[in-house]
Amino acid sequence: MDHLVIAQTEQTPLISFLSNGLMEISGKSINEDSQEFWSSVISWVHAYSVNPSTKTCLNLFIESLDTSSSSALVEVLYLLKEMIREGNEVHVHWNYEENDFDMLELGKVMDGLTQIGFEFDVLKPFPLV
Repeated sequence: MDHLVIAQTEQTPLISFLSNGLMEISGKSINEDSQEFWSSVISWVHAYSVNPSTKTCLNLFIESLDTSSSSALVEVLYLLKEMIREGNEVHVHWNYEENDFDMLELGKVMDGLTQIGFEFDVLKPFPLV
């Protein structure tokens, strides 16, 4: 299976989904036609879920999401949840900036919807020395 890598723009996130099970989404998803953007991501995860790696890890570094992007991300998460039901090992890491309580809350909502059991990690700024 080929990797899916989509470069980050000002309105769309970086997508780096590797066939070895290491996946990353980082940045903003605030584009007008998010359905078109996310359809390839959802299709890739669906195809991957047929014969996944032994361990799958999704790292999320979300800065902001519009409503339709949130729905698409939940669809990706439901596909991962189905993989868990089928006995596969899946980990989701929700990374958020220290004090960004809106992103933390969004992660908790998505975890509550999918019941995956996210790991929440605070991103701390590098000290300016």
